[in-house]
Amino acid sequence: MKKIKFVVFTLSVIIGALAFSCEKEKLSNENNPCSDSYQIADSLNKMPGIIGFDETNESFFISFHVEETIDEIITAYPCELSEKFRTVNLKVQVSGNLFKSENLPTPVVGGQEIFNIDIKEIELFYKYY
Repeated sequence: MKKIKFVVFTLSVIIGALAFSCEKEKLSNENNPCSDSYQIADSLNKMPGIIGFDETNESFFISFHVEETIDEIITAYPCELSEKFRTVNLKVQVSGNLFKSENLPTPVVGGQEIFNIDIKEIELFYKYY
């Protein structure tokens, strides 16, 4: 009986330690625009984009070229971006909701629209020719 209790206790400690070490990084609600309700400006479905970093705002963004346009670009600042996607020039494919919020930077080039994005799905993008 003592062996069973010891094994159960040991497994509980190990599982508990793993659960805390694998906990997802959370943004505080006051800094996360997705924590408030928002009005969807547009939705993206598996749209290819490139990860960038805004040094002025010290945050990552995803840049999307709008198909069938010459110079229209969507720059989207994610509410949350997993650590594995925090690499500049990484090509990704994203599904999510675009929306406006306070504290977004102003566009720096013509044809650029800036949004926040509530990412529903993100994956590495490999295009084979």
